[in-house]
Amino acid sequence: MNNLINPLALGKVLKKYNLTPQNKQQVVLLSKQKTATWSAIHRLARKLEFKQSVVDQQQQH
Repeated sequence: MNNLINPLALGKVLKKYNLTPQNKQQVVLLSKQKTATWSAIHRLARKLEFKQSVVDQQQQH
């Protein structure tokens, strides 16, 4: 199966968002799907980053 997502661009996405290693793995798995789009990858990364920030805030209090 051909991976249509450019690995260099995917690396930029992973660096742009502050994600845990487990969340980065989820983004990479999504990018390997044949029907993955850039908007879906960015949407998932933003969603995971937000969830992680909420968890971090709860741990601080």
